[in-house]
Amino acid sequence: MVGLGRIGSRVAALLTPWRVRIVAYDPYVPRDRFALLGVHSVDCQELLQQSDVVSYHVVLTDETRRMCGAEELALMKPSAVVINTSRGALVDEFALTEALEQQQITGAALDVFEDEPLAEESALRRLEQKVLLSPRMVASNLESGLKPGVGWATESVLQSLRGEVPDNVYNREVIPRWLDRFDGLSLLGTT
Repeated sequence: MVGLGRIGSRVAALLTPWRVRIVAYDPYVPRDRFALLGVHSVDCQELLQQSDVVSYHVVLTDETRRMCGAEELALMKPSAVVINTSRGALVDEFALTEALEQQQITGAALDVFEDEPLAEESALRRLEQKVLLSPRMVASNLESGLKPGVGWATESVLQSLRGEVPDNVYNREVIPRWLDRFDGLSLLGTT
């Protein structure tokens, strides 16, 4: 595990009953946290070389941007799997695609991407069974701290049902077509 903060620690705790050997790299976490969780502290290079699964749990900073690139992927076992549920820009998607195509590593599971949503023409989409791609699911976790997001999403849905354009539309180029079809049409029974 790369990152043993709040989320990395929780993942480590969830893995404990499985009796797996967990190694982690996190230069910002006190050494006693590793011991408390039964996790072995290693440097990043050792982690990449030893691990069957490399799971990223770090924030996006200048230091962590593309921290999993061609050089890091080359250190991994051919049987390794990369998991990124942290931030899309942590993983160099081009390098990851190359590593998977060249069978340098076995697989990857991602629910975050450099650009979201993942473009239809992304090479990651053509890797079939080598990748598991999922939309971000953190908002489904009631304890995620995203309670304001639930209110925003609810209000956006209600605006749409009232025939109004929500104020947070991502793909704004569809608004004219949407207005032609639904402007002012309320599905809630009021206008």
